[in-house]
Amino acid sequence: MLEREGIPIGVVEKIAAPSTLRLQLTGVGGHAGAMLMPERHDALLAGAEIALAVEQAVLTSGSADTVGTTGVFRIEPGAVNSVPCRARLEIDLRDTRVSTRDAALARIEAAVEQVCGRRGVSFQLERLNVDAPALCDPLLVQTVADVCAELQLPAKRMVSRAYHDTLFMAQVCPATMIFIPCRGGVSHRPDEYSSPEQIRRGVEVLALMLGRLARDRR
Repeated sequence: MLEREGIPIGVVEKIAAPSTLRLQLTGVGGHAGAMLMPERHDALLAGAEIALAVEQAVLTSGSADTVGTTGVFRIEPGAVNSVPCRARLEIDLRDTRVSTRDAALARIEAAVEQVCGRRGVSFQLERLNVDAPALCDPLLVQTVADVCAELQLPAKRMVSRAYHDTLFMAQVCPATMIFIPCRGGVSHRPDEYSSPEQIRRGVEVLALMLGRLARDRR
């Protein structure tokens, strides 16, 4: 967003609340040629329906900040001529609002039960975490904005959908984050790139912000 809009600094106001589901599906395996289609209880196909249900729950949540990802999908036995008997899925769901995040979470869990019941596949569903979102400290947010104005750097107030350590630090102390553009919007990947100038601007904003906070709290 920062790169597309030509804005050098992002000021984070809210951090999305993540939740993680782990799902184990157990169907019936067998030889691909020997098992007729009406008799199958395919764990992969049940998992595929559930992954699509995750996407649908997110798209219909009513919040633009809801995102869902089926980032793990492993099957057994993993042979081209074997009907998958087991599948393991891990699902990441997050939003800045607990209400829409939890509503989407409930729809996904209901879809798991419905899909598995229809396909004759058993399941074990575990919530690994259901964290609360964080509102960043208004004073820190405003301080970053004031520093950007002093430096004549355009700034955009933003939501962080990646929670970093700041989500948890915000539970014990005032917190915010300063964002800078990444080429193509790519982050958390080996090919992430920000130019030295973009990094310099971010460091300058951070340094002046810390100096101002230290001065004002003497």
